[in-house]
Parts: sequence; structure tokens; C-alpha cells
Amino acid sequence: MRTLPALSIATCLVVAFFAGASFGAGQAKSKVTNLLHDALSDEFTPGREILVDLVEIPANTSLDRHWHPGEEFHYYLEGTPEIQIDGGAITHPALGTVGHVPFKTLHRAGAGAGGAKILVFRVHTKGEPWRYLEDDKAEGHDAHRQ
Repeated sequence: MRTLPALSIATCLVVAFFAGASFGAGQAKSKVTNLLHDALSDEFTPGREILVDLVEIPANTSLDRHWHPGEEFHYYLEGTPEIQIDGGAITHPALGTVGHVPFKTLHRAGAGAGGAKILVFRVHTKGEPWRYLEDDKAEGHDAHRQ
């Protein structure tokens, strides 16, 4: 008779382990699709390049806080975008408007219930990674860039 309680406990532990292991694994990541990556004229802007990305953020999620080695400009296309710059209040920009994140400024983009699509233009320091996470953390698990 002691076998049945032990078997029940073992079964619960196995189910709990797999539920815990899959929690987070199934959470949606943001998708960052690079549309353009090209050097700018050294005569005009030495050491700079342009990056244009389409950022798709699933509903009720956000990117990790990060900064870029360049000036960043947003065009809000769809959904319910949320932007937080340098620890300030979260703003909810209207669709069809633009935003700006200054050079090397910590910020976070997210989305409300409608998800978000944001077209991002960046005048970027040539040869640098596309972003740096807060506190020099290794690349996060919040987004997949292609």
C-alpha cells in the first residue's frame, strides 16, 4: 500500500518538473527583422552605418532594458506600443507617430494587449553590436534578430 502514495508523489514531481521546465520556454519572443544594414558615407558621417529593423513585440511582453551605440528613431505601425526611456514613465505612443531614443540611452520597448509593430531606424556606430543589455548582461532571451 505504500507503493501507491510513493507513485503518486513521484508522478506529481515529474509533472511539476516538466511544467516548470517548459514555463518560459513557450513564452513568445519579440522578433527583430533586419531590413537594411549599410555603411553611410565616410565623407558625410565617418564611422557610422544605418540599421533599419522591423520589431514585432507579442502582446503583454517587453524587451529587456538596453541601449544602442547610435541614435534611434521609431515609427509606430500597429498594436499598442509601450516605450520607457531612461527609467521614466511608460508612454503609449499613437500609431502613425514617431519617437526618438538618444545615443546610448537605456530604454525598453513593450506592447500592451494588442502587441506592437515598430519600424526602427538607427544611425549606428559601425561594427558595434545591434544593442547592449543593461548591466552588461549577455544577450537576452527576449528577442530573436534575423
